[in-house]
Amino acid sequence: MLQLLNITFSCSDPGRLAEFWGTLLDYERAPAGDSWIATDPRGEGTRLLFNRMEKSETIEVPIHLDVNVPDREAELQRILKLGGQLVETTSHSIGELAETWTVMRDPERNGFCIQSPPNTPPHRYIGNVTFSCAEPPQLGAFWAKALGWPEEEIDENFSQQLRKAGVDERELSALYAIRPPNEGRPRFLFQRREKSRPASYPIHLDFRTEDREAEIERLECAGASVVETKKGVNVTFTVLRDPDGNPFCVR
Repeated sequence: MLQLLNITFSCSDPGRLAEFWGTLLDYERAPAGDSWIATDPRGEGTRLLFNRMEKSETIEVPIHLDVNVPDREAELQRILKLGGQLVETTSHSIGELAETWTVMRDPERNGFCIQSPPNTPPHRYIGNVTFSCAEPPQLGAFWAKALGWPEEEIDENFSQQLRKAGVDERELSALYAIRPPNEGRPRFLFQRREKSRPASYPIHLDFRTEDREAEIERLECAGASVVETKKGVNVTFTVLRDPDGNPFCVR
């Protein structure tokens, strides 16, 4: 099975972007050759890797991060001081249910969201890795199989509230989520939304496994396609694309 190793950013200034995200999440930062890494000192969050690599400008990024914070309004002001940019704040209500999130951009214009769900811990953390795609259940099922993560089912009472509020079945299937066992994080969230198809993605995911070649064969059978295998000084990794075309790496 795959294990999530890094959330990797392609950027022009790895040190600057590592400083932004590290400060945002209270992560420790350190150089790693020409790259930078940011790690959670609590040992809970996924490591972030910042590589000096080409990326394509895109308005709707295919993969973005949702950051959960204790106080969204206070965090918005803090992020602006760090060099983030405000895009918009959106509120969505269905019957008595309501949620608000703020869309922002980091110093290299990568989009991300901040939100304050109920029962958010007192620290900041990546709540979701969110995929924008045409068919969330299909792409979510691929990643559930690839990672061995269970689907996070929508509570039936909540589903009934949505139906009573006028939400049809297609809208109910517009979101799909999987989560690591034992309530781990981040969750992978799949949402139905139009997206651009950049030649070089600004964010991709890196995974590790005990047997790379066997894992590649398993992923191909599940619907992934191999792009290329690269050999570095100390590591060999394979670049693949999921059924929706999103690149990821396995080492």
